[in-house]
Amino acid sequence: MDLQNIQDQLNTEFAKSETRIIFWFDDKGEYEDEVSELQLGDAKLHILDGTNWLYSKYLLNEEDKESKYLVYAAFAKPSDAENPLADMYYYSTPYYTDRVSQMSQEIGIDNRFKEHLSQYGNFWKNKHRIEKFKELGIDHYNAQTIDIGLISVLTDVKTPNFEEVVKQMMFGDNEKYCKALDDNGLTDKFWELCEKFFGYKAEKPNIDDLSACMILTYASSTLKATVPEAMRTYILKKRNDVVVFIRNIMDNVNYQDAYDKLVERIDKSLRFVTRVQDGLKKDVEKKKDSSLQLSDIFACDAFARLDDIIIDWALAQLNDEILDAQIDGLNLAQVADQRMSKAYHYSERNKNEYTTIKYAYLMMKSVSLMEFSSDIKTLVTNYQQESYLIDSYYRWFYYAYDQIEDNSKFSDVRQRVENIYANTYLQKITPKWNENFTNEAMNVTDMPKQEDFYEHYLRGYDGKQRVIVIISDAFRYECAKELFGRLELDEKCTPKMECMLSCLPSVTSVGMASLLPHKEMQVDGNLNVTVDGRACVSMEQRDKILKSYNENNVALSFDEVANANQARIRELVQGKNIVYIYHNQVDARGDKPASENEVFNACEEAIEEIHKLVKKLTGYVSAPKFFITADHGFLYKRDRLQEFDKVTYPKDKCLYTNKRFLITEDAVNVQGIMARTMPYLNKFYVDTPVGADIFKVAGGGQNYVHGGSSLQEMIVPVIELTTNTRGVAYDYVDVVLTSVTRKVTNLITYFDFIQTEKVTDTMKARSIVAYFTTEDGEKISFDVLMIANSREDAPEKRTFHEKFTLKSREYKYGDKYYLVLADANDEKNILQQYEFMIDIAFVDDFGF
Repeated sequence: MDLQNIQDQLNTEFAKSETRIIFWFDDKGEYEDEVSELQLGDAKLHILDGTNWLYSKYLLNEEDKESKYLVYAAFAKPSDAENPLADMYYYSTPYYTDRVSQMSQEIGIDNRFKEHLSQYGNFWKNKHRIEKFKELGIDHYNAQTIDIGLISVLTDVKTPNFEEVVKQMMFGDNEKYCKALDDNGLTDKFWELCEKFFGYKAEKPNIDDLSACMILTYASSTLKATVPEAMRTYILKKRNDVVVFIRNIMDNVNYQDAYDKLVERIDKSLRFVTRVQDGLKKDVEKKKDSSLQLSDIFACDAFARLDDIIIDWALAQLNDEILDAQIDGLNLAQVADQRMSKAYHYSERNKNEYTTIKYAYLMMKSVSLMEFSSDIKTLVTNYQQESYLIDSYYRWFYYAYDQIEDNSKFSDVRQRVENIYANTYLQKITPKWNENFTNEAMNVTDMPKQEDFYEHYLRGYDGKQRVIVIISDAFRYECAKELFGRLELDEKCTPKMECMLSCLPSVTSVGMASLLPHKEMQVDGNLNVTVDGRACVSMEQRDKILKSYNENNVALSFDEVANANQARIRELVQGKNIVYIYHNQVDARGDKPASENEVFNACEEAIEEIHKLVKKLTGYVSAPKFFITADHGFLYKRDRLQEFDKVTYPKDKCLYTNKRFLITEDAVNVQGIMARTMPYLNKFYVDTPVGADIFKVAGGGQNYVHGGSSLQEMIVPVIELTTNTRGVAYDYVDVVLTSVTRKVTNLITYFDFIQTEKVTDTMKARSIVAYFTTEDGEKISFDVLMIANSREDAPEKRTFHEKFTLKSREYKYGDKYYLVLADANDEKNILQQYEFMIDIAFVDDFGF
């Protein structure tokens, strides 16, 4: 810097009223010969020569208190202890001519770090980098925060946070960043910080090795077994800090994909999971008990392929029908639920696989425990309360199975599920039902009949309040049960559910007719149906029949209503009394051979569509009362029957044939066929297979059928729904800490929590994250996720036992720390906060 620039800068500073003394320590004495030439206006020049300290102090404090002075020294500023003018220096203005000193003064870094800053002279040559360093907003400068700030700038990290730097190095353009560190002399400093923060030290450190060490260290924290010997050198000393760091990456949506790719690469290189797998095989040979060694890896979610081990084991148990197999006391369904929990990193990746395992187990277990009553009323009651779940489990199994991209290794389990469902469950329950479901039993049962639907459920609303009736074709009982569960959780809905006995044959034409108001229903030998002498196949015909009982009744199609806006919906139902809405999702797909295997997808869509329509109508018009029902149910089996398994029948006696029923003038007295008369059949008989089989009839689909006399076809749901358009006040369930202690004595600790209320229509489920913080709000553990969605009555079934891992750091006795429970969807919403004392006398490199 030339003398003129120095002079201008000094005079500018002296022009400030608050500036009286400027100290200039010229480290190398570069301006010693020129300093006397400075023209300083009213200010005076005083030279420090290293011997005149006392005089200088006297001059400035006593002899001349008023004048402004430039105090120049042709040597470096001594330490405060050796500087008699140190007190004056700190209330005066320092001046520097070197770039680093000027920059540090501008930023606010104490000049005692000048030597430290000077190590990185190349960094300070770039104005853009200096600006980025300023923007970091470092609160407190010391050697470490300065180094982290410099490295942050060079790695494009916008906060002075070394953990963020390491993430950037692991998942960003590390070649570019390594070169930037090299060019600016910060490579060694980066690795020193890695050792300090994470305990990583290597002869030839590199990012890939650091990443591998971190992942394996995290994995070791969740393994009960000893890490394979070849892997132990990868375990870092500061394990707890690594665990918190990696867990935060795994839980961050911005890094999840990159983490998965990194882990896959590390596993492929180091063969970690393969080594674990080999160890498990040896244990199996030695222990003869697979549950023991699987429990060693069960809590670990570091590597995707660990799930493959658990899934393969579960499939083996199902294939051998070992339904009492457990891991850590959990049955196969609970194992699947645990690994699907959001607390596990790969829960979404393997959701379909674990869902398939869960429902295969539940279906097989339920069938193995099932007892079949000989009483028709008990059979229906059991089906309403328990047995219907077997159909749901079967449906949910295939719904998940079909979504697995490569489900080849599930093929044996699929075959076993199919055999148990079709050949054990259906072929036991259906004959038992048909044995007891005689004409006599049907006439004396107090169960509502489908042909009495209007009279039984709707007559009381004639000419009164609006009632909306949604009739969904083939919406069988177990599907309605799932919809009922969803409606129970809707704060605007109060549902009740029961069932009716469908007409026979259980087909659309008969079922739809029976749900209309009528005095008389007739079915002829060709399955033509009339009510009160009128045809009722089309929407227009059904509308006329409804209006014949009340001119304000109306029949509408589901699509017409679902696709309408609010004005159109009000136009459609304005002034109407009883509104029939016809929905056709399940039967439309199931009845076509090309799409019959999509029927379970159709069930899922039907449930969703009906729920959406209820919410839409509740919001758009005054609709306080709904009835949701169906014309019939259905049977579905994935595997087609062989020809020799189909039921033969006397064709010459038949007026009408279908895969699940016959219409005949005389009863068919053939083994395996049940003949019944119905009041509306004009003395004809409806003949159905005793089992869940089909008649040997050409054409059409074979997997999806209806028309017969199974519980799945004949037990028709009725959901009576009362809605509140004003809305109902609701709240969210709470989770509280139940552990008594408020003292932590180990970096790894466990606490118990309870969901205080069960989930209901007015108490909503919620997701909660729990973590420890300092008094200043700094997180010192990773987030622990708790999904509070239990609907159990018993409090002991709504508990959580969670593991917390604290960072390795100094915890001062007497400082306050907090266990925080926050809303997972909005962490600013603190739900609970518990004050803790952390009393860890000594924390070594392993966190113990």
